Amino acid sequence: MKTWIDRNIMDYDIAHIHSLYRFPVTYAAFRARRVGVPYIIRPHGSLDPFLYSQSRYSIFVKRIFEQLFDIPNLNHSAAIHYTTEEEAERAQFLKLRAKPVIVPNGIDPETYRNLPSKGFFRSRLGVNGQTPLVLFLGRINFKKGLDLLIQGFPYVAQSFPKARLVIAGPDNEGYKTKVIHWCSEHGIDNRTFFLDFLDREEVKQAYIDADVFVLPSYSENFGLTVIEAMACRCPVVISNQVNIWREVQDLGAGLATEPDPRALSDAIIQVLKNKNASLKMGMIGRCAVMENYTWPNIVEQLTRIYQTLIDENSGQSNLIN
Repeated sequence: MKTWIDRNIMDYDIAHIHSLYRFPVTYAAFRARRVGVPYIIRPHGSLDPFLYSQSRYSIFVKRIFEQLFDIPNLNHSAAIHYTTEEEAERAQFLKLRAKPVIVPNGIDPETYRNLPSKGFFRSRLGVNGQTPLVLFLGRINFKKGLDLLIQGFPYVAQSFPKARLVIAGPDNEGYKTKVIHWCSEHGIDNRTFFLDFLDREEVKQAYIDADVFVLPSYSENFGLTVIEAMACRCPVVISNQVNIWREVQDLGAGLATEPDPRALSDAIIQVLKNKNASLKMGMIGRCAVMENYTWPNIVEQLTRIYQTLIDENSGQSNLIN
């Protein structure tokens, strides 16, 4: 990697570097800086203070690495690419000098152009169309807030005795054992379906058949599953630690709450109780995704940013010369 960068970095007008705390990306930024090639760094949520609080060792190591390598690289970048305003705000404690640019994550519009018919996913679960279905889809991971969802679901069941919860996603860290225990502890094990791998079509079927998609994360850089659900006309309930929450709330495509079991359950109940409002949320969400969160639109935004930064760097180089 180092050899390739050394040989080829000068052939490019600009570099777009993804993530931090890894040798390839750290060296790419360092080398681009040394030879005068402008570069953008996209931190992918790694500057969120929440992630530092999980381990003292992690904090110590990250702080050293930041001061020696990543902070200088960030400060000398042409721009820092955040996917939401919230992500940029959460990084302000570092007092970085480089200017922020906000360009969201996205989906392939063709994948969601034609949606599957309703009923396939419910048929797989063995539930009918009148069963309130609450969906979580994502990695089974501590930061996803599944403990909050499970603590809150008994309140949902009080209002909707037939309600069912679906937890779908890979368990790469062995965290699922805890989640299953929580379900039993809170008396919802007989109301909960666990699914592992879903292919692309099955994921869309899940969104289509769910009455509400829930992402109660303690920390979430963007929340790609949120816009996937919105693209399938599924109303969403998310915590205000999912960095796209302001956009979702302002659009009216779903509800955002504190990461609290009762707040989450109240929001889920609100969506389930009002069918007309939830249908409207779904339609608003799909339209918003197709207008703002598809790759063709994002490519246009990035192209304009690239050209601006290249021109600015060229102007600086002329002044130096």
